[in-house]
Amino acid sequence: MLVYGTLLLIGSYLIGMLYIFSKTQKRCTCTHCKTDIHLERTTKPSYFKRYYNFLPLKAYRCRRCAKTFFIHNETPGVEPIRMDEQVLSTAPRTVRKEDTVY
Repeated sequence: MLVYGTLLLIGSYLIGMLYIFSKTQKRCTCTHCKTDIHLERTTKPSYFKRYYNFLPLKAYRCRRCAKTFFIHNETPGVEPIRMDEQVLSTAPRTVRKEDTVY
């Protein structure tokens, strides 16, 4: 009986590893949306922290479609592309009464 319990525990652990590796990507882009601007770092899920914390992976979430995935820490260019400051500065700006100097 103890042998079956041990085999069940090892099997479920390996299935969890396969699930994590199926959600691991090589590039920092959402596979669903095909975008890399709407990504944000998130905390690792509690099951990941408890059982798989030894894996060198970073967790990301797409703000556009809410899909989560993992990326290896040592992948070059891991951080998502950020919107350039120039793009933000060209947006029309509204002037409030509080901003005007007399």
